[in-house]
Amino acid sequence: METLSLRLFDESDIEFAHKLTMIEGWHLIKRDIERMLNYNPSGCFIAEMKGERVGHVFSVNYGNVGWIGLLIVRAEYRRKGIGKLLMEKAMSHLLSHKVQTIKLEAVPIIANLYRKLGFIDEYDSLRISGTSKKTASTSNLNLKPLKKEIIKEIAKFDAEYFGANRIKVLTSLYEDYPKTCFVSYEENKIAGYIICRKAEDGYRLGPWVCNPENPQTAKGLLTKCVEKLQQNMKIYAAVPTVNKMAVEILREFGFEQYSKGIRMHFGKELETEHAEGMFAISGPEKG
Repeated sequence: METLSLRLFDESDIEFAHKLTMIEGWHLIKRDIERMLNYNPSGCFIAEMKGERVGHVFSVNYGNVGWIGLLIVRAEYRRKGIGKLLMEKAMSHLLSHKVQTIKLEAVPIIANLYRKLGFIDEYDSLRISGTSKKTASTSNLNLKPLKKEIIKEIAKFDAEYFGANRIKVLTSLYEDYPKTCFVSYEENKIAGYIICRKAEDGYRLGPWVCNPENPQTAKGLLTKCVEKLQQNMKIYAAVPTVNKMAVEILREFGFEQYSKGIRMHFGKELETEHAEGMFAISGPEKG
């Protein structure tokens, strides 16, 4: 293999990364790449050969948990070990910052790369899409627009299911899309929340997190959120198969599976995660 070098990703690489995600059909916009860089700028890397960019990887540090995503190598440079080197770089970065568990969602065709690096399969993560359209009213539920002053409270609730505090991600998503963020209360306690953001050709749903004992709350949050979207637009979501309730609700809304990923972890098994409350993840790139 020709000489390969790895360097930190910077703002001048955003356009390059966005083009690669478009080629892969991942429905991201440039702002998604910018947020990924801002979450953990010291953990995002570019691979170059003879000064030409050939791939990238991003990582997010949630404290005890790290996440690796957006590993892409240009098609003409694949099967040369570049993806493995990028992964090792991202893993080394996270482990050097005392992360105990590293997670990712693998495209099935390259899952063996991650297994060879020590990642263990957990469960499938369905890629589901539907169309924005109004449904029955949710007036009987205590649903409210999410406000910035309760983000810390939302992050604490979210951590009960995600397994780590991701306030930086939640704050950034809220600041970009405040009109499509909602929270539900039961007896003055948070029972669930939902966030929806722009995608390349529609919207991406998630995170959507709810107490799994309250399916009507989860359904009401989805209904309220979809009401606020431009109608007849594509909506994309990634849903853990262990949350059968989420799959059932989305199918009621007309969503259908178009592909899947594989949730995997490296290192210590995360006992604080409760995926049955994760109705839709924030995205395969960051969990």
